[in-house]
Amino acid sequence: MGTIRKSSTLNDPFKLTILIFAIVAFMYFTAEVLKPLALSILLSFALAPPVHRLVRLGVPRVGAVILTVVMALGVLGGLGYVVGEQLTSLANKLPEFQGNIERKLDSVVKPGQPSTAEKLTKMSDRVMAKLDKPSAAKVDTSSSDSEATTSNKIPRVVVVSEPSFQERLRSTTGPYLEFLGVGSFVLILVLFILMGHEDLSDRIVSLFGDRQVSLTTRTTEEIGQRISRYLATFALMNSAFGLVIGVGLALIGVPYAVLWGCLAALTRFIPYVGPAVAFILPLVFSFAYFPGWWEPLLVIALYAVLETILNSFLEPIIYGKTTGVSALGLLVAAMFWTWLWGTLGLLLSTPLTVCLAVIGKYVPGLRFFATMLGEEAELDPHVRFYQRLVSLDREGAVEFVEEALKKWPRAEVFDRILVPTLMLAERDAARDDLEERLQAFIWQVIGEIVENLEGVTELTLQSMTPAPPNGAAPGAANEATAPSAVELMGVAVVDTSDVLVLKMLGQLLAPSGCHLEIVADAGSPLQVVEQVAERNPELVVLSHVPPEGLAQSRYLVSRLRAQSSALPVVVGRWGETGGAAAAAERLTNVGATHVVFTLADARDRILAKVFPAAEEGLSSAGVTQVKTAVAVSTPA
Repeated sequence: MGTIRKSSTLNDPFKLTILIFAIVAFMYFTAEVLKPLALSILLSFALAPPVHRLVRLGVPRVGAVILTVVMALGVLGGLGYVVGEQLTSLANKLPEFQGNIERKLDSVVKPGQPSTAEKLTKMSDRVMAKLDKPSAAKVDTSSSDSEATTSNKIPRVVVVSEPSFQERLRSTTGPYLEFLGVGSFVLILVLFILMGHEDLSDRIVSLFGDRQVSLTTRTTEEIGQRISRYLATFALMNSAFGLVIGVGLALIGVPYAVLWGCLAALTRFIPYVGPAVAFILPLVFSFAYFPGWWEPLLVIALYAVLETILNSFLEPIIYGKTTGVSALGLLVAAMFWTWLWGTLGLLLSTPLTVCLAVIGKYVPGLRFFATMLGEEAELDPHVRFYQRLVSLDREGAVEFVEEALKKWPRAEVFDRILVPTLMLAERDAARDDLEERLQAFIWQVIGEIVENLEGVTELTLQSMTPAPPNGAAPGAANEATAPSAVELMGVAVVDTSDVLVLKMLGQLLAPSGCHLEIVADAGSPLQVVEQVAERNPELVVLSHVPPEGLAQSRYLVSRLRAQSSALPVVVGRWGETGGAAAAAERLTNVGATHVVFTLADARDRILAKVFPAAEEGLSSAGVTQVKTAVAVSTPA
């Protein structure tokens, strides 16, 4: 008796939605516990590469972890000391800048004339005074009745006691103690995670069971590699940014350039908000420090140039290539994690989003995470082309094919883009999902693309004819074995899609001296047989694009075979994937010589049939291709 497999929760959309909402609620209500844990894991990812390098050099793992953490704390402590000293010096000199700020404001706002802010303030004061008048009148009438009683009351003396030493100590050191407690907890977690890396990996594998060992291992390894690579690259870029900012501000003459450079490097770790803070602080200081406007303008120009370079060239590489997540996905995720965990959520948004994208890549039930957050949309070329056609984007569709022709041979572009697009259009039209005007538009654009390629020579196609004998001219074998032009006949079984595919096939056959005469709207099968008998071609190609045309093709094949048993009949059922074997069997049973599904295969079969001397070369080439495919697919 067979066992009944239970459907997984991740494959049920309703259960999956409930599970996601439950996880979000759990993360929201347990944020105080999960935030230090998430920060510890992030820091462990950042420190893991130097630990691994020290271990490879022969340092014991415990020593490597302690040495790495001590060095990281030393660097942070040194930067903190320098930044703190400059912040203290800056705070002591702030009152000196008041006169400069007032002079600049007076130069912008004319003396004696109230500013817009003052006008708004006065207006709000008048409105509040009017709102307070009724309540004041009520207080006066009520107080007149009790004047006598209040005059006889004894005045009260309120004595405010000074806070005790314990209360002052608690109010002063409370926030720092909380920060030190959380920091110590994070530091201890980082040490344990780095020291017990292998044990932690074993626990994760055992948590998901023996059947998921490969999936769990690949997922955790890719998450670790992506996040470590992201943090290393991002830290390097932020450090370089802070260095350039510090040097640039020093050249401009802005004091405390080391402070502004360190703040610029540190604040950029916070996505989207950090760069704005790193720009505003030195700009405000330059406005307050310098008597003129030239230096603040130079500060604006420095940040504008650097941010343009970063946003246009470097950050797309980091956010896309390094993390594998799109910039839009990171932006939406940053909004979500900020809502969930505040500022720390914004800081952790990129690593957490990377985890979701990798999990969605390997877990089928969570595939939508990889689709929505991934760097590139996972669409086949023909789907992208079809999408542009359905959107009536003629220029975009033509440009897409032109770019594809630069990368692939013409036959591959036909088989990977144009033919599958026609099959999608036929499928949607059969289901009444595609309007007739849209289908006509698709036929028109594809027809224009094919016509523009007519007569354009492609040097990648080699003749299937055998090599010339020794001492003979290169074209001698062709002239001896085949006529100068071989007449072939192509029959469109159903509609315009079949005609377009035949035109593509004719372009692929033309360099070998084969002329394909296309017959469209030939009428009944008997009329088609009559035309074939009149023209007496070397070979007949029946063209139809699924899902329609199979029954008509079978009937045509049977009629042609009844008329001539020696005539080669090649049936192209273009783009068929699912029922290819069954369709081929049904067509060969009624007399089809070959059943092909791609234009490249059709070209090779037709040339081998027309030029029998090249059939041996086709067979050996096919064997070589099979061996090559096996070699490529076999892992090293």
